[in-house]
Amino acid sequence: MQKGDFQRGLKRAKLIPIVKPGKEESEEVTNVRPISLLNVEGKIMKKTLISIINYWSYSTSFLNNNQYGFTTQRSIIDAAMEVKYIIDESLKAGEVVILVCLDIRTGFDTAWWPNILKSLQDFGCPKNLYYLIKSYFNQGTAILSTNSIKKQRSISRGCPQGSCLGSGQCNIQYNSLLNLNFAI
Repeated sequence: MQKGDFQRGLKRAKLIPIVKPGKEESEEVTNVRPISLLNVEGKIMKKTLISIINYWSYSTSFLNNNQYGFTTQRSIIDAAMEVKYIIDESLKAGEVVILVCLDIRTGFDTAWWPNILKSLQDFGCPKNLYYLIKSYFNQGTAILSTNSIKKQRSISRGCPQGSCLGSGQCNIQYNSLLNLNFAI
């Protein structure tokens, strides 16, 4: 970890396809959630990495204060109460309120690694942590095995379903959106 190297063997995921609830009769690929399983050493490394990322992001106030997803002691209820407060105060002041909601389809699957790395670099992420995350993104593989086939592919984007590291990656990915100023 000190060298910033996430070894290749620790990034090899075995995919287990889990059919989404209510989609059992469908043959569409989008109705299957691929869960990624790593070896024990890979899981330990990822748990350690997310702990370091979280420590750094909280101690430096990297994450926008309006980030409610995947953060400790915050939930959707907190976000809804904040929206309610803003609307109430704006209406009392006679202001017009416009609410825009985004539901990012396949947000985990499409996380763009160059954006995550740029966000970390722009905010002054420590070099060893930056290089460790960059190494994690490099040369990962996913293996899907069934009774009749075995396919192995390189991974070049996204956050694997079931990964402890995925939520942190998504928070970094979408943090820049929360930092945009939409004031009129």
